[in-house]
Amino acid sequence: MSAPIPYLLQGKNIILVVDGKSHTISKDTHIAYGKIVDALKSQDWDALRDLVEPKKAIVNFGYGYVSIEGNKVMWKGKPFHNALANRMIEMYQDGFPIDPMVRFMENLMENPSKRSVDQVYGFLEKNSLPITEDGCFLAFKRVRKDYKDKHTGTIDNSIGEYVEMDRNGVDDNPDSHCSSGLHFCSESYLGAFGSADEPVMILKINPADVVSIPTDYNGAKGRCCAYEVVGQVNGSAKDAFAKVVNGEYSAPQAPVTPYKAKQEPVAAAWPFATGVTTTVADVDEDELYDLQRVNGGDVEYVGLTIEEAQEQVEKNVRQKKAQLKVVKTGTDEEV
Repeated sequence: MSAPIPYLLQGKNIILVVDGKSHTISKDTHIAYGKIVDALKSQDWDALRDLVEPKKAIVNFGYGYVSIEGNKVMWKGKPFHNALANRMIEMYQDGFPIDPMVRFMENLMENPSKRSVDQVYGFLEKNSLPITEDGCFLAFKRVRKDYKDKHTGTIDNSIGEYVEMDRNGVDDNPDSHCSSGLHFCSESYLGAFGSADEPVMILKINPADVVSIPTDYNGAKGRCCAYEVVGQVNGSAKDAFAKVVNGEYSAPQAPVTPYKAKQEPVAAAWPFATGVTTTVADVDEDELYDLQRVNGGDVEYVGLTIEEAQEQVEKNVRQKKAQLKVVKTGTDEEV
């Protein structure tokens, strides 16, 4: 356990002396202010050092293209300004894990349209559409009773179908209100299109594949070049979303989508859970364990005791780093 760190509260500022060096932490400008306060309250001096030290000022995420520097989100070392960046900063400051947001940003930046990059996250937040753990998002689509699309009657939208078309065949003009492309929408748009006795499907869409967000219907629909049908609404649309998000369906196999779409089961979505359970049961105290990333499966640590493994998992939770799971050494068997 590290020695206690002297500190002084002055209004919105916290003055800390770490290893003989003074640091002034401002509530208005320091991204980790909230977590520093929590660390002070819990007297977690190790976590406090990691949050305050200059070497921790730049936090890298994902594949290394996304970082947070001070109170700015950076993409490949350059500031990234839009609603997504603002939300990531807020969530990081409030202690929420932002790994899914990072994957969403990595997918989004594969979109060749600057307008789509600027519009997509705002569309999701405005319409309360969740982001999946692999950086895609969920949306709705009303179809005919035989699950064919409403416009041509030729595209199958049954659960498990993967639908795509050439991107240059999708109208990218947001002022074209009813035009070519694969359509998706929010819950609010469902009442304006089709009849109530027709099926409503849940789509999983890579933000890289979004082409335009039309300006009519208060921005409640969009056009894309690819999507995966992952569920069907039975009853409440909100309940159906929750079932898909919670994995209460069998994730279908689908072809690999253009750009960086990852065909993984839908898991925790925005808004994210506030904590991670780190307790494991029925373990052999003498056995050694590895730590894998929950997302992607990369091995981060090898040959730890169960106490060391749990401590590292909890440390990653505190520091909002990649979420880890404990597995038996050399296997994928989670404990």
